[in-house]
Amino acid sequence: SSGINAEYGGSVVVESGTGSGSLTHALARAVGKSGHVHTHEFHKERYEVAKVEFERHGLGDVVTGYHRNVCVDGFAVEDGTATAVFLDLPSPWEAIPHAVRALSAAGGRICS
Repeated sequence: SSGINAEYGGSVVVESGTGSGSLTHALARAVGKSGHVHTHEFHKERYEVAKVEFERHGLGDVVTGYHRNVCVDGFAVEDGTATAVFLDLPSPWEAIPHAVRALSAAGGRICS
């Protein structure tokens, strides 16, 4: 068994506030190889460390990291394909308009 939850396999998740990457790792396991996690980090050093860690842990095909201020610049992916958007930010309300553009028209979740 792969440990992938069939309900979330293949999902596209947009995350902001990569931080240590713990949630990103869990999300990557949940969406599996048929899904994708787009994670955004404001702090350049944290972004760079996390990016290397994702590659080292074999998640390079499932996780794409971005160094970006999502409250000002939005998400790198705002094409209406996300199943869920996670806002782990000091001011998550500032990213809500961008999160709405990232979400699938068929529905999805915004979590903060």
